[in-house]
Amino acid sequence: MTDKGKGKLYGIGAGPGDPQLLTLKAVSAIERCDVIAVPKTGSHERIAFTIVEEYVSGKELLECRFSMDKDMAKRMEARREAANRITGFLEEGKNVGFVTLGDPTTYSTYMYVHKIIADKGFDTEIIPGVTSFSAAAASFGTALCEGEEVLTIVPARGSDDIDEILDRPGNKVLMKSGAHLDQVLEKLKERGCGDRTLIACRATMDGERLYTGLSEYEGSPGSGYFTLAIVKEK
Repeated sequence: MTDKGKGKLYGIGAGPGDPQLLTLKAVSAIERCDVIAVPKTGSHERIAFTIVEEYVSGKELLECRFSMDKDMAKRMEARREAANRITGFLEEGKNVGFVTLGDPTTYSTYMYVHKIIADKGFDTEIIPGVTSFSAAAASFGTALCEGEEVLTIVPARGSDDIDEILDRPGNKVLMKSGAHLDQVLEKLKERGCGDRTLIACRATMDGERLYTGLSEYEGSPGSGYFTLAIVKEK
C-alpha cells in the first residue's frame, strides 16, 4: 500500500542515445518530476542526462554513483545509498525521475534501486524506452527475429560461455561485453560467424559506427561498453 502523501518514483527509459527516440510518455513523466536522478558508473558518460537535458531545466539534479566492482557487497552498498538518497526526496513529497539509458527493465542498474524503494511502499512507475539492440537493428535495416525465429539476448562478458550461447537456435544479441569484446569477437570468427555478425558501436549516439561483418570491423577504434553484436543464424 502506497502513501499518497509521499512522492512518486519514475524509472524513465531515455532510449539508446538519439534524443528523438525519447518517448512522449518519458517527456511527460519528466515534466511531473521535481528531481531528476541520473546514474554515474565509473568513467561512463552521462549520456542519459544529455538525452533529456532540454526537459530538465529548473529541476534539482541528483547524481547517483554506482560501483562496477567485482565485489558484490560494494555494488549493493552503492545501490542502497542511491535508494536512500532518492527516498529522502520522496519523503518530502517530491516526485523523482530516475533517467536511464535504453530501457529500465533491460540490464539496467535502475531496477535494483526500484525494488529497494518499491519494497518500502513508495509509489513507483516504469516508463519503457527504446533498447540499443532494437535501435541498432533499425540502423542496419534488418530484423532481430522473423516468423518462428528465436532471439537470445545475453551479456557476453567473455569467450568461456560463447560456445554454449552460439549452440542455441536462432539469432543472438551480444551486449555489455566491455573489455572482453575482442575475445568474444575472436570466438565468433573461429565459429565461422564473421559474415553473419553485425556490429554496432554507439548506436544512435554521436559517433555511431556500423559494421556488416567481422572483417569490416577489424582494426576499427573500439567503443567498449557501447558496442553490441547481432549474430544472425542464417
